[in-house]
Amino acid sequence: MCRRGGALEREAARLGLERLRLPFLIEWDPVSAVLLRQACELARRPALLHAHTGHTAALAVLASKAGGPPCVVHRRVDFALSGPLSRRLKYQAAGRVVAVSGAIARLLEGQGLPPAKIAVVPDALPIDAAESAVAGVERLSEATGAERRALRARLAGEWRADPEAAWVGNVAALVGHKDQANFLKAAAALLKRRPRAVFWVVGEGPLRRDLESLARRLGIAAAVRFTGHQARPQDWLRSIDVFALSSWGEGMGSVLLEALACGTPIAATNAGGVPEVVEDDRTALLVPTRDADALAGAIGRLLSEPALGRRLAAAGRASLERFSLSRHADAIERLYEAVVAERREAPAAPHPSEA
Repeated sequence: MCRRGGALEREAARLGLERLRLPFLIEWDPVSAVLLRQACELARRPALLHAHTGHTAALAVLASKAGGPPCVVHRRVDFALSGPLSRRLKYQAAGRVVAVSGAIARLLEGQGLPPAKIAVVPDALPIDAAESAVAGVERLSEATGAERRALRARLAGEWRADPEAAWVGNVAALVGHKDQANFLKAAAALLKRRPRAVFWVVGEGPLRRDLESLARRLGIAAAVRFTGHQARPQDWLRSIDVFALSSWGEGMGSVLLEALACGTPIAATNAGGVPEVVEDDRTALLVPTRDADALAGAIGRLLSEPALGRRLAAAGRASLERFSLSRHADAIERLYEAVVAERREAPAAPHPSEA
C-alpha cells in the first residue's frame, strides 16, 4: 500500500508485487483507512497489516479496529514518541511493535509500552548471491584493487577530486539527527593534518544549503563534495578509505551494514542502536555523539593505521550473517504467526445490541 507515483510504488512494480494506491490525505485519514479495510476484506487470504512508519501506523491501526485485520507497527528511529496519545492510539493498539534495536525497545518501554508488546528485529541486507537474487539487487562486496582504482578514477573525474588523496565519506539523508555538521567540523580538524584529504557528503535533504554554508564558514568548501542523492551509493562505499557516521540519533544505522558489506573501515558515533551493529575496536571505532574532535581522531587513526582498518573491516564482514535477509524474514514470520494466533484467541467483541 503506497502513494501513487512514488519510489515505493516503482520498486514494488519492479518486484512484481500487487499495489494498492492510497491517498494518505492526513495521518488519521478515514478515506485511506476505509479503502485499506475493504482491500483486506476482499483479499484472497486473511490479511495482516504491517506499517513501516509512524504515519502509516495510524492508518493501519485505524483499519484494524472493530474486528479488522491484525496489525504490526515498525519503529526505526530512536526518538521519543510524540506523547501518551500517540503511544496509546498507535503503538499500544498494534498487535506488536517491531523495534530495529534494543535501544529503541528500551526507549519504548521507558514511555510505558509493555515489554511483551515489543519485538526486537534488526534491519537486514542481502549477504550472499542467493539473497541478492531474491531481493533483485546487486550484491554488495568489497572492491578488488583494480575495481577500486577504476571507481576512484571515475568519481575523481566527475567531481574534480584527487584520486590519490585520502577519501572520507558520509552517506545519509541531510537531516538534523544525521549531524553532518559534526562530520564537517571533524573534516576541518583533519584537514590541518591532511590538507589533501577529500570529504564526500553523499545524500540529499533539507539541510543541504545550511551544510554548504557551514563548509564555507569553516574554510573547507574546496575539500568537500556534496553529491546530492545518488542511485549507486555503493560506488562511494567501495571507493572511500573511511566511512564516517556522524549522527547524534540512530535507531540502528542500517547504512553501517552496507559499509561492512563493502569492506570499508568505519568510524562512527555511539548513537542509539549503533553499538548493536558495530563494536568498538572490533568491527569499527566508536566515539561519543556531537564530539567532532573525537570523530576526527577516529578517522585519522584509521587513515594512519591501514592494518587496523583492514582488521576491523574483515571482522565486520564476518559479522554480517546475523543481519541476513533469511534471519530477518524468519523472525518477522514468527512474529506474524504470534500476532495472528493472539487475535484468534482474543474474546470476540460484543455485538452493539449486547453492549
